[in-house]
Amino acid sequence: MMAHEHNLPADAAVYRLRQEVQTISDWLDAVPVTGRVLDLGCGAGGWLAVFANRYASVIGMEQSSMMVEAARERMHMSTNIEFIEGDVRAELPDGPFDLIFLGGLCMYLNDGDTTTLLRTLPSRLTSGGSIILRESTVREGRSIAEGEYQAVYRSPSVYRTLFIEAGFRTSEVRRNYGYNAMVTGEALVNLRRRWMPFLPTESPFLGALTWWGLRSTALVSFWLLPRVFSLLGITWPQLQNHFFRLRSGSR
Repeated sequence: MMAHEHNLPADAAVYRLRQEVQTISDWLDAVPVTGRVLDLGCGAGGWLAVFANRYASVIGMEQSSMMVEAARERMHMSTNIEFIEGDVRAELPDGPFDLIFLGGLCMYLNDGDTTTLLRTLPSRLTSGGSIILRESTVREGRSIAEGEYQAVYRSPSVYRTLFIEAGFRTSEVRRNYGYNAMVTGEALVNLRRRWMPFLPTESPFLGALTWWGLRSTALVSFWLLPRVFSLLGITWPQLQNHFFRLRSGSR
């Protein structure tokens, strides 16, 4: 969806997911290949494909019937995936699971629903199992998107507070620079649309040109600049993303 709305090529989504997997590769490697995985809010199945290729059994749970259908179609060749159409705030499937993954789910839940959900997860983990969250974030406090698209963007420190309220004493956090790469492309497309109205608003050619221009200078545009901006306390692009890992033994 992110790539489509900004006319970025399909490679942008592929690149983002590949970089994201690399960011938490050691977390994923800690899960046994014989393990069971629960993907809550699995969407169209981007991460389901990763899990299905790594582990013995995967359950994807998603409220949107359209997303479930898209995920089924995408993963129709995989025999180790089960789909559940339902709200994660209702009854969850029984464990135990070696990994429970929440990919951009809590940003659609209020604080109370988030902590309530998190409290229910450790009882569904194996000994040594883990919970991984992948959430869009802001640098400080929180930002609420209203209107047709509604979401709550929290800072990593706000998420840590919610983790403590849910009973987790410790958590690990990593910046998601793969997501940052795609959002950088989106931001440049938005700037072009705003400041160059004489150019077509919808243009796959210009979107691809923007993306491949960034890819050709990736060491600077995707690696160096985000880190320099972070050191300087500059938030650009405004929206970031982080991975969080909670362990069942950290309660």
